[in-house]
Amino acid sequence: MRRTLSLTGAVAAAALLLAGCAGSSTPAEEPAGNGVGGGDPAADTELLGGNEAAAQLEELYAAAQEAGQTSVTIYGPGETDKAAMYEVFSARFPDITVEPVYILGPDLTAKLEAEFASGQHVGDIIQNGDAGIAGNLLADQLEPFTPVLAEQLDPVAYAEPSGAAWAATAATFGFAYNTSLLSPEEAPTTWEDLLDPSLKGKMTSDNMTRNGAGLGTLSHVLWDGRYGPDWLDEFAAQDIIFQASTPAAGTAVATGEFALQPAYPMAFYLRDRANGAPVEWTLPDEGVHLSPHYVSLLRNGPNPEAAKLLMSWLFTPEAQQAAAELGYYPLLPGEAGPDGLPPADELDLLEPLSLTDVLDIHSENLETVKVAFGEE
Repeated sequence: MRRTLSLTGAVAAAALLLAGCAGSSTPAEEPAGNGVGGGDPAADTELLGGNEAAAQLEELYAAAQEAGQTSVTIYGPGETDKAAMYEVFSARFPDITVEPVYILGPDLTAKLEAEFASGQHVGDIIQNGDAGIAGNLLADQLEPFTPVLAEQLDPVAYAEPSGAAWAATAATFGFAYNTSLLSPEEAPTTWEDLLDPSLKGKMTSDNMTRNGAGLGTLSHVLWDGRYGPDWLDEFAAQDIIFQASTPAAGTAVATGEFALQPAYPMAFYLRDRANGAPVEWTLPDEGVHLSPHYVSLLRNGPNPEAAKLLMSWLFTPEAQQAAAELGYYPLLPGEAGPDGLPPADELDLLEPLSLTDVLDIHSENLETVKVAFGEE
């Protein structure tokens, strides 16, 4: 079945403004009452994931207030997109604000190294992809903590064995295409469709032979085992033009320079669509690539109780659906996907990558991809 997103302006605006939260008649940015216990207790308990989870949140909120912790600083590559979600958090816990810092790659590594070397800690939480978090684990920068609701996660796909990292949501990747250049019937819906000769020279991406969204997608596809070296060789032969970044590739599709971006985040698509770009986006019918965004406490962070509160809240139904409104896939079982897509546990997902193996897998697949694209 084709899963094509075609948001109207009203729906796109609602997604960006988080005007409501699924499962509640109360607007998401204005939960009933202040804190955990305000308004209708039964409704709040449901939004917060049940009695045990609500009790954990209430305890952590009280501890943060008692310690005078009024803010949480969170580092990661998706933090600009998630700022609206944090407004929902601060509406529920009005004494605490979230400071999202967009930072990734070498810049993030250097910032953390400087903070740990100097002892001058600013960051409280990090939210990053699997390879990034695996590096933080190796550097001994994370503090184990287990939110009550995180225990529902698949322990192989979305958790680190010591409890140092848990994936609340995932970047949702699919095929973005220009509607002036491809009709819905012509647009690919499977990885095999990308090998269609009619698409040769019409695809663009960030550089798939360097660390980034494109390489992460190909590495996951190869790890799954359904699409092997022969598929990769045929895909590389499609004359894909690399751009400086994933957003740049999206712009090249939006302007009609290229017809298709085969590894495009849904969150980016929603933004393009809201800006009036002539683009559509499809989730593959099989072998769906979700890139988990692991969330972890940073060791020696200045606001540990407030950080634990935010981290715990990220796994609540309220937060999961706020993230879905922004195009990120909730990972808790049974939580509906973005724009009416099914829960993640109902998708035909690519084989998961465990945090203990991910760096070795990506390193091996990087060499394979370079060879396929003639880089070595």
